[in-house]
Amino acid sequence: MAHPRIFRLIFWLGLMGVVLPAALQPQESPFIPEKLARVMNNEISGDKAYNYVRLLTPYHRIMGSRAFVEAADMLAGLARSFGLVNVRVVKQKYEGGISWDPVSAELWLVEPDEIKLADFEDVAVSLAVWSRSAHVTAELVDIGPASAPGDFAGSDVAGKVVLTTAPPSLAIKNAVWERGALGVVSSATIHPASRFDAPDQVGYIKVPASRPEGKAAPWAFMISARQNGELQDILRKAKSEGRSVKVKADIETKIHEPAEQAYLWGELPGSEIHDQDIVLTAHLDEEKTSANDNGSGCADILEIGRAIQALVRAGRIPQPKRDIVFWWPNEHWSEYQYFRENPDETKTMLANINLDMVGARQSLGSRVQHIIRTPYSIPSYLSDVIESIAEYVILSNTGFLAAEEAGTPQPFSKPILSFLGSRERFNALIIPFSDGSDHDVFCERMIGIPGVALINSPDPYFHTSDDDLPNIDPTQLKRNAFIAAAAALFVANAGDDDVPLLANEVYSRALQRLGRDLNTALAHIHGKRAGDSALSYFEARNLVEQALAREVEALESILIFAKPGGASASLVKQRARRIEGLAPGLVAELDAAYLSLSGEKRPPAPAPTPEEKEMAARVPVNIDSLDEYFRRRGLGTAWPGLHPIMARECFGFVDGRRSFLDIYRAVHAEALSAGEFYYGKVTMEAVKGLLEDALGKDVLKLK
Repeated sequence: MAHPRIFRLIFWLGLMGVVLPAALQPQESPFIPEKLARVMNNEISGDKAYNYVRLLTPYHRIMGSRAFVEAADMLAGLARSFGLVNVRVVKQKYEGGISWDPVSAELWLVEPDEIKLADFEDVAVSLAVWSRSAHVTAELVDIGPASAPGDFAGSDVAGKVVLTTAPPSLAIKNAVWERGALGVVSSATIHPASRFDAPDQVGYIKVPASRPEGKAAPWAFMISARQNGELQDILRKAKSEGRSVKVKADIETKIHEPAEQAYLWGELPGSEIHDQDIVLTAHLDEEKTSANDNGSGCADILEIGRAIQALVRAGRIPQPKRDIVFWWPNEHWSEYQYFRENPDETKTMLANINLDMVGARQSLGSRVQHIIRTPYSIPSYLSDVIESIAEYVILSNTGFLAAEEAGTPQPFSKPILSFLGSRERFNALIIPFSDGSDHDVFCERMIGIPGVALINSPDPYFHTSDDDLPNIDPTQLKRNAFIAAAAALFVANAGDDDVPLLANEVYSRALQRLGRDLNTALAHIHGKRAGDSALSYFEARNLVEQALAREVEALESILIFAKPGGASASLVKQRARRIEGLAPGLVAELDAAYLSLSGEKRPPAPAPTPEEKEMAARVPVNIDSLDEYFRRRGLGTAWPGLHPIMARECFGFVDGRRSFLDIYRAVHAEALSAGEFYYGKVTMEAVKGLLEDALGKDVLKLK
């Protein structure tokens, strides 16, 4: 029988999935009043942002390169002219690669005909990043995928250049370093379908930054799938005629030691608070052109800075209370290095909003803008702020027939459009945490700054020669800048008076999320998805219990804005206790589902296994030094049998209170909540193995 209290909540709040769909909710957000929305819509310019992208595209701004610094200097000049202060380009130690500058590179077919195959000046990505200088004329041989010894059967590649569909790093290992080939010509790409959909696309890929002692300096040219096919035809014809095919490669590059990277930094100072910065990030590194990834993000945060400063100077909005920082890093590496060198700075940053690939013309490549929430290891009000504002933009820039019949202006009720942009709808989704950009760093447990992100996916153009201005839409640049700017301004100004509004929003959205998790838990029991009824029940119950803890923590994150001991703080704590009070009713729903399915008289009682008891007795803590932590652990967290984000979350849940078993349960619930399709499966064995490995590396220690 359903618990009466939870039944009432389900009825009134629609926790069983009968919540009002977003399209039927008012097209507004409490975090951006309509007057402010109009002011920002009029000031933020997608056309200006597009022009900043245009200025960036000529720079082959590879991490650690001189061109990166030149691009940063160019943006720094614009930032200063717009009124940002403390604008500076800062050089750092770089452990993620080498400081490499391409000078020139050409690849020619010289026999049986003379045909230019690649030229760095024409297509910058045709020279694989970190390729070393080389001047060779040699026979070309086709080794196909170059992934197995059989690919080399009957082929003597020593002293020759190999043609392959494999990534250059694999071909260099198998053909150059193991079999004596001179270099590589590759048609590899991270977009396998491009050989059909975009056969002239050239991939942007690296060769190894270092080489084993005594091995040849690596180099590779990148060509399109069409060129690969044409060269294969030439090779087949030459073979039938008993002739060889030769290519000539001329490459000039420079390597600078020690390796350095750089970042660009600027600020809009707050009027009151200077130790709770709101940090907008957009990584500056990428290949020449690279308009969406991430010229778009770089341009958008610059435009946000310009627009906010212009509105403040014009008296249209007050100066934000907190400092807003604009940070253009070398993706991931700059932030990790910065925090390793300045660990106390983690205490001066309140929130991160990351923009990466925010200018896609969405009708090209079926691209969708993802609004990414914080991971479950760092629940935060910030996720609901960005979600609410994003929903406002999505719904007011999507057409509805019923709205037209109601007399609401259509196709968009509150259009956010650029003069030279498209009139496409805003195709965006709010999604659970996803990695792959700079917000990852902020969300590390050792750094502990909630970070959200705007990133489009899928994208069949990024990291290729096709990521260029024709694929950029000034309208989408404007919409994403609007979302990020609105969120940044709200958080920058939030205080005790805003706490009730935040508490209402986080609380009501928490109830919706709990409803979805309850739905998942009930389906887990009904489908016996853990293999048997009892285990399915325990996993479902764990999901609900972890979800309750997550939502309590999200509510308590609001207390940063509340006066200690005040009425607003009391309201937040009251709402958190209400969430906790839902536990008996939610568990009763699971009990009822289990009993109905199994025919038993009572739910199964927990009976910890010896392994669970052992894991429950071990409580890991992080070592004290942030620098040593990342030096020993590394920046990646991959572990066999775990989705990389779930491996990261194993570290994320290490807080000195949770045991090995608690961490396993937290990560398992997070994966179950999002779905196996999203985060894969989480096993106790994999989590235990990862944590024990971290203990062995002195990344963690036992309490």
